[in-house]
Amino acid sequence: MDPDLAPGDRYEEFEILAELGTGTFARVYKVRAPGHPEPVALKLSRTPVESEATALRALREIRILESLTNPHVVRILDHGMGQDERWYMLMELLEGADLLEVHYFHEPMDPVRACRLIYEACVGLDEAHQMGIVHRDIKPENLWILPDGTCKVIDFGLARGWDPGTTMGITATMGHMLVGTPHYSQPEQVLGSELVPASDVYSLGIVLYELLSAHMPLFAKEPCNAIRERLLDEPLEWLSAHVKRDLVPLDRYRNCRKQLPKRLMQLCHWMLQKAPDQRPATGGVVARQLASILRREFETPVAAVLHIHDARGTRELEFIIPGKQKIGTSDACLIQTASDGTNRAQAVLHWGGRGTEAVLTPVEPFGGVTVDGVDANQPLRLPAGTTIKAGRLTMTIEYP
Repeated sequence: MDPDLAPGDRYEEFEILAELGTGTFARVYKVRAPGHPEPVALKLSRTPVESEATALRALREIRILESLTNPHVVRILDHGMGQDERWYMLMELLEGADLLEVHYFHEPMDPVRACRLIYEACVGLDEAHQMGIVHRDIKPENLWILPDGTCKVIDFGLARGWDPGTTMGITATMGHMLVGTPHYSQPEQVLGSELVPASDVYSLGIVLYELLSAHMPLFAKEPCNAIRERLLDEPLEWLSAHVKRDLVPLDRYRNCRKQLPKRLMQLCHWMLQKAPDQRPATGGVVARQLASILRREFETPVAAVLHIHDARGTRELEFIIPGKQKIGTSDACLIQTASDGTNRAQAVLHWGGRGTEAVLTPVEPFGGVTVDGVDANQPLRLPAGTTIKAGRLTMTIEYP
């Protein structure tokens, strides 16, 4: 039986204060919990865990959330199984509301605010993407806006590993099953293809397009809310549109032509390409592009920056988003130093986000990386202005 708990009830050791929401598989409550001075959120399955599929689904979300550390995903505090065989997750209690409640999509959002929200969502997704995890249900309801305006990605309940080598163990091959929300589905859903991180990028591209224009990218003549209302119960028409309808360029709309930088419109169009391999590969790729646009076009820095100088005097910027970035001679490194034949990562740069300093951790065998002239052979904190040398590159770090 569905728990349907009321304020004043108890579940195990948790005191129910209020119901926060109900989904297909679980209810979420505001509770008091031992060891936590402030109320937290309890996500409780609506039915006992009777099948292996349900248990795997619960464990999948728990494992993902436990492993994510960046500030733009909801944080899990504990989990377990009740005596009635319902699984539960104890999470940080998020104040605020989801994006659909915060912004009604009847008019465009300020482009700087829209870019910052999508940048933060991309940062939240990128850590999962780097672990081989696809969220699969990106939509405004799963982008939570805190009172200070910060965005967090929530509800990884539909996520599955797309990399066959991932510890999550299940690929996201669709077959003929629809997952997620048709409005924000991807063309590959209809084609029965495997979902990859670029699938989340497509869904997030739709959200960004709608924030910037108040239109849906596949329907030129009707406002976003009119389309949402008209096709509320027509999933097949949504899915057909994702495959068959051409993208309506943002510059079709007068307010977009006047207010949006060309680079921003191009990025949004890139995110919405029909083929996954024609889109940005991960949330991190989009986040770094948005960080560049916000800094250069809107004079609004959000990411850390490495000012890079090579031996020929060439200068460039590399935008560092929260998470781990590799420095080295391998093609897999974000910052590639001159090849010395080793084809390896020399160091890992880890930045926790605004208000923190990055930490550089050298990778054994040590050598080839210095910080302010000192050989790096242990983790080193990087205050603003620190100089890093690796191979032929000299880098100084700047924070927003």
